[in-house]
Amino acid sequence: MIILERLAARGFFKNNRQVIVIYFWPSFSLLFRFILSMTNLEKLSLSECKLTLTDLRQLFRSCPKLTELHIKLVERLKMEMDQFLKYELRLGFQRLRLLELHWDIESWPTIQGIFT
Repeated sequence: MIILERLAARGFFKNNRQVIVIYFWPSFSLLFRFILSMTNLEKLSLSECKLTLTDLRQLFRSCPKLTELHIKLVERLKMEMDQFLKYELRLGFQRLRLLELHWDIESWPTIQGIFT
């Protein structure tokens, strides 16, 4: 992770347009902070990661050019969200041209709640 910190400090991630994370990172929160610093990010693929609805909101806010999102989450999403969070997530998802979701079936009511 020290290498990632040095690369980020020198601005090497600033212009990244695509990131693929295909395995579980022990310190995913640190990696996620680097992803949030990529303001030109257009495509993101996350597999086996622990994200919350608040993390997704941060992602949509921090990466305004994001148009392609592939996510496979390992934990069930919680239904707890206020109307503002729901609104922001809806706007973020609407901006996407391609969305690939892999969540457990128990998360479906939460996903459905974002779009209703």
